[in-house]
Amino acid sequence: MDILTVQSLQELINKESDLFVSIYLSTYSSGVDIRQNHIIFKQLLREVEAKLYNMEMNKNDIETFLEPAKNLITETRFWQNQGDGLALFIHSDGITYYRLPLGFKETVKIDKKIYIKPLLPLFAGNGQFNILALSKNQVRLFRCTRQTVKEIELQDAPDSMHDMQVDDDYDSPRRKLALRSSRNIGKNQLSYNNVTQVQSNEDDYEKNELTRYFRAIDESLVDMHEGDIVPLVLAGVEYLIPIYRDISKYPYIVEDFIRGNPELLNGEELQKLAWEIVEPLFYKDKEIAVEKYSQYKGQRNRLYANSLDKIIPAAYNGQVEVLFLDNTTQQWGKFDLDKNKVELSDEPKTGDEDLLEYASLLTLSRGGKVYSVAPNEIPDTSPVAAVLRF
Repeated sequence: MDILTVQSLQELINKESDLFVSIYLSTYSSGVDIRQNHIIFKQLLREVEAKLYNMEMNKNDIETFLEPAKNLITETRFWQNQGDGLALFIHSDGITYYRLPLGFKETVKIDKKIYIKPLLPLFAGNGQFNILALSKNQVRLFRCTRQTVKEIELQDAPDSMHDMQVDDDYDSPRRKLALRSSRNIGKNQLSYNNVTQVQSNEDDYEKNELTRYFRAIDESLVDMHEGDIVPLVLAGVEYLIPIYRDISKYPYIVEDFIRGNPELLNGEELQKLAWEIVEPLFYKDKEIAVEKYSQYKGQRNRLYANSLDKIIPAAYNGQVEVLFLDNTTQQWGKFDLDKNKVELSDEPKTGDEDLLEYASLLTLSRGGKVYSVAPNEIPDTSPVAAVLRF
């Protein structure tokens, strides 16, 4: 499974391309149904091809544009290693794809911008969180949502302390440390001092090796999630957790953790325990945003907005801190940048786009948060509401 971060999504949103093809589909990750993955994708590519012909794109240009995507059809290993859903974007530089822990309705969109609405649940109240299961013998990383869990390979990280070349043979540093310590103890000292000193040195050695082991894991984790604002839940026996916390540079480690040996738990069991920890955190941010909106609206100040004609210009200028939008509806229209004016349409016309989608694109691309929610979860009677930064 691939890591989709807000940063990588922002890069796609801001990417310049004459044309974007956005494809979403659910995929199978196990069993004989895996064989259906590439077949479904092939059918969707045929739909894309037909739409491009209808747009009067010539045959050679279509073949060149779709070649990287068509090459995926025969990549057996790719289709055998899927999550619950695949989001794939074809653009002038090739393709970008994400195998994700979220199933999607089969969708094809062709536009000058990527279509991101199906991805919004991954960045909202039932969004993504990580679990890092730590033990001396094994390390596992899981990317989860409220409903799903998928194990992710930690790139260039050790699988266990053994991989850090910690051994107990006669010539090992640990053995030499113990022998050197014993020689420094005088003949008249009690023998238990010898034992205590050696044990102390061995404990220090083990802690140093754990620190080295965890640092290698953390470096891989941070590299994989650079720019990613995703909570991390640790799982492990209690004495290991503070050692990892002390060395970690991952900025979003959750305070609580899963206690006990994680080797005894599978991914689903870990996900269930971790969701109990992160659920309040997801909803806390949302509740704070709702409270802000209610406060600002009650004060009748300029830090809230509940109409697209105000929200879209504000989002374009980076003013939107949090955006709530109705996940059951669309609002067609267009934004005239030169006039700084939003034009709404009852039905889609030539040049129109879904302005709720456009508002979410603008908000995410400028570092804001988007909650795509049911109508009753929007803190106003309109299908859109925003908390503004200034």
